[in-house]
Amino acid sequence: MADTITHGRRAIRHGAMAALCAVLLAGCSGTTQLQRSASNARVGAVEAIALPPPGGPAVIDVVERRYANAVQQDIALGTRSRVAGQNLLRIQLFGPMGAEAGQTRLSNLPLTEASIRREMRALLPGVAMQVSALFVQNNYGPFGYAFGRSGRDLCLYAWQRVSAPRTAAPFNLRGTMQTRLRLCETGASERALLEVMYGYTVTGGFAAESWNPFGNPPPPDERLGRTSNPVFPAGNARFETVLEPEPVVLRPANRRVVVTPAPARPAALPPEPQPIAPGAPVVPPPPTSMQPAPVVPAPPPASETTPNPQ
Repeated sequence: MADTITHGRRAIRHGAMAALCAVLLAGCSGTTQLQRSASNARVGAVEAIALPPPGGPAVIDVVERRYANAVQQDIALGTRSRVAGQNLLRIQLFGPMGAEAGQTRLSNLPLTEASIRREMRALLPGVAMQVSALFVQNNYGPFGYAFGRSGRDLCLYAWQRVSAPRTAAPFNLRGTMQTRLRLCETGASERALLEVMYGYTVTGGFAAESWNPFGNPPPPDERLGRTSNPVFPAGNARFETVLEPEPVVLRPANRRVVVTPAPARPAALPPEPQPIAPGAPVVPPPPTSMQPAPVVPAPPPASETTPNPQ
């Protein structure tokens, strides 16, 4: 009886070990599926939550990263420059994310000069950037920018942070949007590159009712539609540049050169006689010979010559 029980236990033990080995072998010999992170993926140009202005640089690709508190998109733009790197429009929207976004949080600190210069060194290596001291703003609020030149390439780096005011009220507007624009182009002007920062459009956001970093839209101008309030067409003011303008190199045109001869100089006139001062001694002119010059007679003709004696 004891032998039968012992034999049964051994059979169960061997069976369990065989099943475990089969599972391990199947796991080792089977095909392993690659697990991709849902927080970092290419979503394509159609999923971009911000777009450059019409006619601006083309959208090449979009890489989206999800964090526990924000979503970030790196929108690659068309590049026509010899400066190393890719033109980029980066958008960060801070708001309520789902549980699938993970536990990693994105920094949402205010901008500082040191952090901006670190970003420029990373995205524009070797380009000396000069920060503009002028106040500017687009449809979303104030922003800052810097320009740098590398040969014939002009580079722009712009940054913007729009945030709703932090208050203790639970139902007030909340949210933050951060924007970075890295744009280099050969032969471009500061105005042409800066127009991209004025014309880009944010096309997405969070569905939460309290998420609105831009605030309520302002009311229309009180002068619109009212009498005795004329509105005149005003042109753009002078555009102030950050960098010194490049020197203009004038190249000679291939034109035929016609040489006009110089006018002939008039013949030299004899010097006018100088007036004689009163009391000055008069020098007489040199004497001239009164004798006539000697006259040499002409040779006799050939017929009148003396014959040669025999």
